[in-house]
Parts: sequence; structure tokens; C-alpha cells
Amino acid sequence: MSIPPTRLYVGHYEKYDPPRNLGWTPAPTAGIHVIPPERMDMDLEDAGCMLHLGGADPIRVEPARN
Repeated sequence: MSIPPTRLYVGHYEKYDPPRNLGWTPAPTAGIHVIPPERMDMDLEDAGCMLHLGGADPIRVEPARN
């Protein structure tokens, strides 16, 4: 399954050193909290979700171009 390209704002970035043990293999090495533009007026912690990087699921992140 794939998700179409989506524009998101990065709320914050976390690096896990050592990789974070969340109960799956391989353990993620970083995480980014992302927020859809239409939810920017909400409480930012509740508006977005955390993407875990370096795990088994492929995630491609590119800077947005205007």
C-alpha cells in the first residue's frame, strides 16, 4: 500500500541513540512529529502524528518546494 505525496509540517525531530525499543525489529533510529497544514490551528501535540524512521517500513521524506 502506498500513500500519495502529502505536504506536512514538521513539529519536532527526535534522534534515538541507541535505537528506540518499541517492540519491533529493526528498532527505529529517529522520529519526526508531522502535522497536516489544515490542523495547524489545533493544539500541535494532538494535531499530528509521529513517524518513526529507520525501522522496517519505508518512509521517504523530501523538503517541500514552493
